[in-house]
Formats: sequence, C-alpha cells, structure tokens
Amino acid sequence: MNRYDVNIQIVPETAYQGTAFYSFGQKRSLGVRGINKLVNEFAKFLLTPIGTDYTDLAYGTQLPGLIGSNVAVGDAQEILQSSVVATAGAIQGYQAGNGSVPDDERLASAVVTAFILIEEAPGFAAQILIRNTANQGLSLVLPALSVVSS
Repeated sequence: MNRYDVNIQIVPETAYQGTAFYSFGQKRSLGVRGINKLVNEFAKFLLTPIGTDYTDLAYGTQLPGLIGSNVAVGDAQEILQSSVVATAGAIQGYQAGNGSVPDDERLASAVVTAFILIEEAPGFAAQILIRNTANQGLSLVLPALSVVSS
C-alpha cells in the first residue's frame, strides 16, 4: 500500500500573509511518506494554534501565539520547548493506538537542537531534530519568528 501525505512548506518570511506559517508552497504539491511525512505531521501540529481545530480543540500548541506577542524572547524559549514536548506527546499518543503506522513514520523523539536569538527583530529562530523509530532523523527549521520587545 502506498500511503502519502501532502508536503507542507514553510512560508518564506517575505511571503507572510495574515497568520500563515506554512503552505503547500509555490510549486505543485508533492506526495511524501516516511520521515518527511512525520516532519510535516509534526510541523502541522506544532504550528497550529491550540483551540482552532473545531474537530479537536486540544489539537495544536501555544507556539503560534508567540508571534507578535509581548513575550520576552528569553521566555519564548520555554514556550517553544513545552510546545515541542506537547507535540511529541500528542503524536506518540495517537500513534500508539495505531499499529499500521510504519516505523519510518512513527515518532521516536523530538528535541530542540538550536534556539537562535534575533535581537534586532526581536525574535528567534529554532531547529528541531525529529527522529523516527527506524532511527532516521530530519531537522525542522523554524525561520525568524518575531515577538514584541517587552
């Protein structure tokens, strides 16, 4: 069985419109599976504001609420970390009850490997290493996310 997901792309900073963090990109959508599908699933959960999915109000994290907020950049790191932990826990939770998820799409771990302060913005960028149970890893890079200096 060939199962695919849609490849979601981070929107370049110059192309932000409204509150869009990611899109299907400027090119035709591509079917993905394996570690790429897992990273897309992780990004979608992480970058969805909690409470905005009416079919599941617990879906998403507080991370998108940071953008344009008056949270100090130092505090943003804690919110990022807790959002990554919440995302990993949620994905592992619903994958545990689904025996049909292949090893290359099953989440083993997610760790923030870089938090880069961008003082002039002010804001931050981040890198998250996502590993599957097939022991493959791929980094999710969050580009400059701005916060209001408090």
